[in-house]
Amino acid sequence: MNREAREQSIIRGLLERIDDSSEVDQRTLSEELGIALGMTNAYVKRCVKKGWIKVKQVPARRYRYYLTPKGFAEKTRLTAQFFSDSLTFFRRARQSFTRLYGELAADGRRRVVLCGVDDLTEIAILCALDHTIEVVGVFDPEGLSGTMYGIPPVRPDQAIEADAWVLAVNHDAAKTYRLVGETVGPEWVVVPDILARMVARPS
Repeated sequence: MNREAREQSIIRGLLERIDDSSEVDQRTLSEELGIALGMTNAYVKRCVKKGWIKVKQVPARRYRYYLTPKGFAEKTRLTAQFFSDSLTFFRRARQSFTRLYGELAADGRRRVVLCGVDDLTEIAILCALDHTIEVVGVFDPEGLSGTMYGIPPVRPDQAIEADAWVLAVNHDAAKTYRLVGETVGPEWVVVPDILARMVARPS
């Protein structure tokens, strides 16, 4: 996610949360948005300056936040943009894995391990159902996930019969690629074209 998309995501979350309840405080916003308290304050000030929210002081030195009509319109715009971007991403990802799986199948490589655990991994699993590709394992570089859709978790250092290790993660794609490549060998790791620009392949 680039910086602009990240900022839009934070602002959308902030506006949605304030629309849900004017009682929310900045510490709660910080925790729910996953950003530092100082950064939350900066985003709140930006939204006030833009005319998207109003702040009203209440007793005990507390504040209430209210979404303005302009803020509601901005929240609606950002939400629509989010769904549009998500649908576009899903289509691009599905097309990318369709091409990759077709190439693997044509090469007689049908048993794959998916590397990574996020939305892209789920799309890769769904796409495999439309092809003669068997996902025999999912590698979570964070080591936190268990079985995913009935597919067991695996590690690159395990003895497992796989024809390819398929990169299928947006977050830290290059790091995951290097980690798997260093263990199983870069020649065993394949990358869908949707992630090609994120991965620096060795020369």
